Amino acid sequence: MPASAIQIICNNADGNHLLDAKWWLMLDDNGNPNYKYSTFNSRSDKLFSSSLTKGLFQTSRCIIPASGFIEGQDKKYHFVTAKNSAVALAGIYKRYKINNKIITTASIITCSGGNPKFDTIHKKSIPLMLDCNDSALMNTWLDAKNTDSRQFSHLLTNKINLDLIATPIVRARDLTPINKPIEIAADV
Repeated sequence: MPASAIQIICNNADGNHLLDAKWWLMLDDNGNPNYKYSTFNSRSDKLFSSSLTKGLFQTSRCIIPASGFIEGQDKKYHFVTAKNSAVALAGIYKRYKINNKIITTASIITCSGGNPKFDTIHKKSIPLMLDCNDSALMNTWLDAKNTDSRQFSHLLTNKINLDLIATPIVRARDLTPINKPIEIAADV
């Protein structure tokens, strides 16, 4: 759920690290989610232009490891998993120092919708999923010294990069399956 505790993988001079984070990019002065801005997701079409995300996309990319994610549309919900692996959600992160405490926040990058394979699941957007078996891509994505974020433009599409399984569920807080899973093949 947005604003909940998650874990992210990020990179610094010592290598890749797993960090605890809050799933909401912008915080207020007290370290709480700034609900003035919905920043649990970051739209791919704003990454290069928004003052909230432009610098972070260049220097603070992360991976949000997950067993799957929930999408809801028209009061229908699906738990979406990768068919053969975990899900590596692409994101950006930010670090705050509030009352002498470091707080890390993160946001999932979402791409425009319109992929017919995903329209019944969520037609407005698709989270950017990286292939966790592509170690070169994962390392390049996480490399904090790599500030050329334009090289990732080809990923910022509504293309589905992995074979997925979408299981209809009762609701976002109840993962009880209510129908047979739907297989969604990766786009070639």
